[in-house]
Amino acid sequence: MSTTSRLTMALWLFACTFVTVSAQSVYLDLPQPSSKAFVSERIGLTTVSVEYSRPAVRGREGKIWGVLVPYGQVWRAGANFNTIITFEHDAKINGQPIAAGAYGLHMIPLEKGEWRIIFSKDHTAWGSYFYQSTDDALRVSAAPEACAMQEFLEYHLTPLTDNSARVAMSWEKIRIGFTVEVDLTSITLASIRKQLRGLQGFTWQAYNDAAQWCLVHNVNLDEALQWADISISGDPSFSQATYANLRTKAQILSKLGDNAGSEKTMDQALQLAGLNDMHFYARSLLDEGKTERAMQVFRMNRERHPDDKFTTLIGLARGYAALGNYKEAARYYLQAAPNAPQGQQDTYEDLAKQMQEKAKGKK
Repeated sequence: MSTTSRLTMALWLFACTFVTVSAQSVYLDLPQPSSKAFVSERIGLTTVSVEYSRPAVRGREGKIWGVLVPYGQVWRAGANFNTIITFEHDAKINGQPIAAGAYGLHMIPLEKGEWRIIFSKDHTAWGSYFYQSTDDALRVSAAPEACAMQEFLEYHLTPLTDNSARVAMSWEKIRIGFTVEVDLTSITLASIRKQLRGLQGFTWQAYNDAAQWCLVHNVNLDEALQWADISISGDPSFSQATYANLRTKAQILSKLGDNAGSEKTMDQALQLAGLNDMHFYARSLLDEGKTERAMQVFRMNRERHPDDKFTTLIGLARGYAALGNYKEAARYYLQAAPNAPQGQQDTYEDLAKQMQEKAKGKK
């Protein structure tokens, strides 16, 4: 578009704005017919946001697409100024890379086939009137779909997975969208390293949290082991050995294939474990099929807490049931049942009966 054409267009827009009764003021911040809206979603540690204006159908149903919004022409995907989409970190749009930053969001609606969605590096222009393809950062295709009547144009961001979300625009009876995906692992690890260089880096809990995140996501295990060690004994001013960070280290060692080191570390952790720590650790061993080891921990827990009237008894019942000793399992369920949380006594009495029936069946 030539400079003269742009000036003519700008003057025309100004005139239309000035003389229209319901139009916005060019001098004051006043309510506008197409109200401004913002929507954002957190994908992991990345915020994706859309700033847009919401035109209404206003009785023009059937006259939006192809009439008010012409087919085959660049449209600002909203009203008034640019629709702006912002990515806090580098991302992918429908699998195509796009750098972190703010972009003008435009669309080219088509009567048939897939629409074009445009991400322009110029996000400060007025609508699509000054759009130039040379400013394109990315173009992707997307198929429109029918939706329920939507009076006001609206954007939705819907989480899909831990590292992706769907951005969708709905207006009148059309919905169209695209998928935003981020590198959850690299972004999170970069954030962890940055945070550990701040005040958080003076607490054993922060290093343990960092190691735990890597453990859960099975990434960066060598560095995670270093973080676990710092949490346990890295700095005398804040490091300390606890059940939590020793267990974290034991689990990381196991994933790294150091089973002997893992068992030794877990033995140290159990020396610092509380009643519930030991109980749930033993239950996790049952889930892993390590029945004998689980039973050892259940027994250890009972020996350390002989006055407990519920948790350690339930642990022994579970352990004996896993070993096939249903008679003993029934006995401990019956001992624990009267001390069960309110409303749960019948549950444990029923478990005791089930164990008794299984014991009879083994004779």
